[in-house]
Amino acid sequence: MHGNAHLLETVAIVISLGIGAQVLAERFKIPAILPLLLLGMAFGPQALGLFDPAALGDGLEVLVKIGVAIILFEGGLSLDPLQLRRVGAPVRNLLTIGVLVTGVLSAWLAHAVTGMAWSAAALFGAIVTVTGPTVIVPLLRHMIAPRRVRTVLVSEGLIVDPIGAVLAYLVLIWIERTGTQVEALMSELLVLAAVGAGVGFIAGSLARVIATTRLVGRELRNLVILALLIAAFVLAEAQVPESGILASVVMGLTLSAARVPDLEPLRSFKEQLTVLLISVLFVLLSGQLDLGAVWDLGWNGLLVAGGLILVIRPLSVIASVWPGQLDWRERTLLALTAPRGIVAAAVASLSAITLRELPGMAESAATLEGLVYLVILVTGTWATAMAVILPRALGYVGDPSRRMTVIVGSNALSLAVGQTLAKAGRKVVIIDAVATKLDAARSLELLASKGDARDAGTYERAGVERDTQVLALTTNDELNLLVAELVREEFGVEHPVVALQRPSEEFGSKRRAWIDLFGGRGIAVGKWIRWFEGDQATAVTLEMADEQARLTVGELLQEEREEVVFLCSWDGDEPKFRLELESDVEELDEFGEVTLLALRQRGKEIAERFAGDDEEVVEEPPTTWEGPLPEDGEGEERQAAARPSTAEEAAEAEASDDAGEPEDGRS
Repeated sequence: MHGNAHLLETVAIVISLGIGAQVLAERFKIPAILPLLLLGMAFGPQALGLFDPAALGDGLEVLVKIGVAIILFEGGLSLDPLQLRRVGAPVRNLLTIGVLVTGVLSAWLAHAVTGMAWSAAALFGAIVTVTGPTVIVPLLRHMIAPRRVRTVLVSEGLIVDPIGAVLAYLVLIWIERTGTQVEALMSELLVLAAVGAGVGFIAGSLARVIATTRLVGRELRNLVILALLIAAFVLAEAQVPESGILASVVMGLTLSAARVPDLEPLRSFKEQLTVLLISVLFVLLSGQLDLGAVWDLGWNGLLVAGGLILVIRPLSVIASVWPGQLDWRERTLLALTAPRGIVAAAVASLSAITLRELPGMAESAATLEGLVYLVILVTGTWATAMAVILPRALGYVGDPSRRMTVIVGSNALSLAVGQTLAKAGRKVVIIDAVATKLDAARSLELLASKGDARDAGTYERAGVERDTQVLALTTNDELNLLVAELVREEFGVEHPVVALQRPSEEFGSKRRAWIDLFGGRGIAVGKWIRWFEGDQATAVTLEMADEQARLTVGELLQEEREEVVFLCSWDGDEPKFRLELESDVEELDEFGEVTLLALRQRGKEIAERFAGDDEEVVEEPPTTWEGPLPEDGEGEERQAAARPSTAEEAAEAEASDDAGEPEDGRS
């Protein structure tokens, strides 16, 4: 009973520390690996002794292997084959030339600086060839970078993990079986690759059948696929050791490439499970780390980590990614971003267990494990700092071409908003599923992109990045919310703006606080569309020069909710769409300029009132609209019906268009 109580206590403490580290990482916008490692070492048996990984016994090794398999499957599931094809050459070269350069130079550096035996140094070189999506993906959520670079980093991290793990396994075999011929090792590698790829493909195909048929109920589908993944991993491992990792990745890639239409619930489930596993594994593995061995490395260990960051990784990128494939800024970003993650930690710990059982290798095992963990900590810290510094140093943050706003739904309201933002220097792209609706956008010299608002590929074609502003201004509340969820999940857009006709009182504050409500409250979208179509509404920009001006605008927003709507405030030339619901007047204290949407007559009165106070007022010209005006008495239902938001509705609408309509795309 005492042993079971100790085990239960260890598991509870490790889970609590892991989730706490995730919360800290989210709060301070840093990769979770840093607090996970620090908390694991601080509360482990060699420091405060709050938990002991040894309580798990042999179960720790099993947990590590299963955990890594699930993590890599989730990574394969998240990889977009279309994006991978677009950046295929750089990724392919990084996985071949880059791995060779990194492995050889890292082994030489470890041997030369720390005096590590060549065998252990070769194992170190194989382990640090990995980067890892478990560190890259959280890093990119807070990093402004071109999508091509993001795709290369994520793709490299995912695919290089099993490559590095297999290389480490082969080096370990070479160390265990001194004198083994290279031909024998290559033969084992081919068998490993064949078994891993074959089992993974078969399991992925079975998972596709489960995901696309009614063979298994929707409630059990995710769990059945998880069980299938574990079975595939165990089956592959039973045939050839270390092939299970490759099988897990191939299974995820097979399922992702199949373009299963409803994979989001599975992705969400696996993502949450992955976060839990990463949290637990990092805390456990760092908790059992020999801190004395890390300390003994001293400056030599830091020198090895620095060499990996500043010399070896840049040389790897220079040799792998050529100027014709990515420009110099993108290659610089790649060259200085290569944090190591959970796979490096897991392989190092498992390898150290094996090395300790070999005669005369105990010291090398401790040095190897300590050096790998030091590299993980240093490269993670470096990448976190560079995620903030590099985008600014390379000009991505202030690049005018990246100041883009994407508006979903082509209607008179969205065109008026687009015109206002375009005149302030923003690049505005209008998205709609119906080709003919985009003609009005082009006539106003706005960019247009045809596509289904529910498809991530639509936003990919429109050029959406993490720092893109996305406004969902259709008459369909559910679609607007779906757009917000999609661009946040797929592209990392932190504060999408949605127009809702009847939001709850807590929406945008206590509930879904990451969404910015268009107008700061509910808005009758159909009514405003009709007003702009009939040239009855306008946009007015006011300068908030003093307290009286702020009070005046605050009163307008509070008292005239129907006829005056907050569009945005301005921080220089950057529009801000958020307005707190409970404190309109106080919120205006932070604004220098405010743009309002108002009925034309009311807008003139506001302009005259501010002109009398010697304030600067800019009334935007009316939006040019050539479509027919709605008849009197028609409600918002007709407006919603006239603007298809799904692919099916779009197809019906386009069927009635002129057959000679030119091919649509971005103008």
